[in-house]
Amino acid sequence: MSSLVAGLGEETRSRANALADPTRFGIFRYVATAGHAATVAELTEYTGLNHNAVRQHLGVLVKAGLLDEGVHAAGTRGRPRLIYRVSPTAASDFLLSYERLAKVLVRAFSASMTPRDAGREEGIRDAMALEDSVQETSASEVLNRVMSLWGFATRFDHHEMGSDTVTLTSCPLAQAVGLDARVVCSVHLGVVEGVLEATGGSRLIGFDIHEPLGAGCEIALSN
Repeated sequence: MSSLVAGLGEETRSRANALADPTRFGIFRYVATAGHAATVAELTEYTGLNHNAVRQHLGVLVKAGLLDEGVHAAGTRGRPRLIYRVSPTAASDFLLSYERLAKVLVRAFSASMTPRDAGREEGIRDAMALEDSVQETSASEVLNRVMSLWGFATRFDHHEMGSDTVTLTSCPLAQAVGLDARVVCSVHLGVVEGVLEATGGSRLIGFDIHEPLGAGCEIALSN
């Protein structure tokens, strides 16, 4: 793995590992969109798992800095209830992914462009914003960084015979994909194409889309 990928930092890798599990990603998304602090009992009902399993998943999310754990004691007897909120930094990252998607779609609508073409323009801008990295690393590595900036947890794999794979191990836009996967995924396909156009040297040979909660979409490149 390159220095660029390693440069994403321990916090990013920890969050990626935490959200790579579909159940934990579902718990995180639920808490992020609930509009209130969630309890273990509430999350147990949501997931259909037992309390101990939910607590284990919550522990991983808290340790990764994705959720904050607190105590709600008002009006209760016995041990205070634990409550969970999305940590401020994680909430910011989550909301920024939707804000960015919205801006790209507004630009597409205003300019009578397809979502894919608007995404391609955004991908070119993203790659050029990483101009130094573009000059020093492969197109595949730059793409890996760009997709992480979009809020995806990513994994970069270099294969023999001159091919690379960027795997999107968690999707920050799962709710939007659930509404219209064709539109949202077209934007991201365009982003990939724009990055490759700006960097040169790599060709897109596969864009394998998976169910968003399970994630694992694979972008295959030939160098």
